[in-house]
Amino acid sequence: MTTTRDARLQDLFTRTKMGMKPGLELVRELLAELGDPQERFLSVHVAGTNGKGSTCAILEQGLREMGLRTGLFTSPHLVTVNERVRLNGQPVENEEFDRWLGQVQEVEGRLSRLPTFFETLTAVAFLGFAESGVQVAVLETGMGGRLDSTNVVTPLVSVITRIDMDHQQYLGSTLTAIAGEKAGILKHGRPAVIGAQALEAESVLRTRAEELECPLRLAPLSVSLSSRVQSLEGQRFSLSTDSIDVGKVRTSLMGEYQMENIATAVAALEVTADELGLTLEAETIKRTLAETRWAARGEVMSLSPAVIVDVAHNPGGARALAELLKELFGRSAKGTLILASMKDKETDTVLKILKPHIETVYCVSVETERSRSAEELADMATRLGIPALPVALASARKRVHSGEIQGDFVCVTGSVYLAGAWAATGQVEKGEA
Repeated sequence: MTTTRDARLQDLFTRTKMGMKPGLELVRELLAELGDPQERFLSVHVAGTNGKGSTCAILEQGLREMGLRTGLFTSPHLVTVNERVRLNGQPVENEEFDRWLGQVQEVEGRLSRLPTFFETLTAVAFLGFAESGVQVAVLETGMGGRLDSTNVVTPLVSVITRIDMDHQQYLGSTLTAIAGEKAGILKHGRPAVIGAQALEAESVLRTRAEELECPLRLAPLSVSLSSRVQSLEGQRFSLSTDSIDVGKVRTSLMGEYQMENIATAVAALEVTADELGLTLEAETIKRTLAETRWAARGEVMSLSPAVIVDVAHNPGGARALAELLKELFGRSAKGTLILASMKDKETDTVLKILKPHIETVYCVSVETERSRSAEELADMATRLGIPALPVALASARKRVHSGEIQGDFVCVTGSVYLAGAWAATGQVEKGEA
């Protein structure tokens, strides 16, 4: 009997209830049953706390602009699970995804245990990249690095974006401990690129790179960005590296924090090009930054009213979002926050960071067992002195579309689940209410 797509996906998503099982033994066992597809393509491996998704998107775009056939594996998805596995910039088609998922599920009976949701998707991505003739895949870690399912590759280049406090129950309660887990993606003798870091995190990464004899490039020292101008339409700035004067560039990626991600990605592109024996041209960098899109990361979804959608869900992400709102709308501007949050996130800290920019917060829950209730979020906000109202997501969206919500802007944030639900059921086009 043929297993339907719905049945395969239902089986896959049921595994989210298994939680996380950090470790590499099972994914190695699974990949071996599939013929070790991870050995049939080259890779760039990216870890970090904030910015790794945007950095991966820039890297993949840049490799594609250099004429390479690319793969991109990221998490989580916003609307459909296919978004996590991309070929040449596009989410894989249902037929391909289903076929690869079916191949993975067919060998699971020979394993020591059932793979988790993320282990399964890692195998699907690697199998798909191998069968599709991908030359270079950009791989984003799901969590941490050392024990992440993606950490079975020996990449061309390892990349680590800014490290902050997140997933402390798995990664440790200090930046030093978390950095040690992220440094687990570094491989002996393979080049490493490190983005801007707090001193204690950078020290850990430098030490580990030295121990492994990794040629190390610090992005803040090798890539220079200046003369930045930002509006709701995007950003323009000047860019140069140790070897290339790129000149004026533009990007739709919003926020000063994206400058860190751009510097990291450009440095990594240079190193990757060197490893491949290719030349990275100034025009290639310009096209890369102009064409890169990464949804729900400071994304301007509407100009009238101004609606910003962001996936900030930890203190680092909230600080970056607060700076973006301040820069776009002014230090004294206040808007409406539409907020959802998971139970394991530092929601009170996120609210404290965003409080100076909030007039009212509409608290919503999303369809996952991990979501805080709208009422719990509203109680949190009220205790912090922020006017809050628990409402359904549909009600919050209706108030935005009807013009009922007043203020300088509307910001939808707090969870990838919320960003995905907002995009899936009523995305506002730019310039329209």
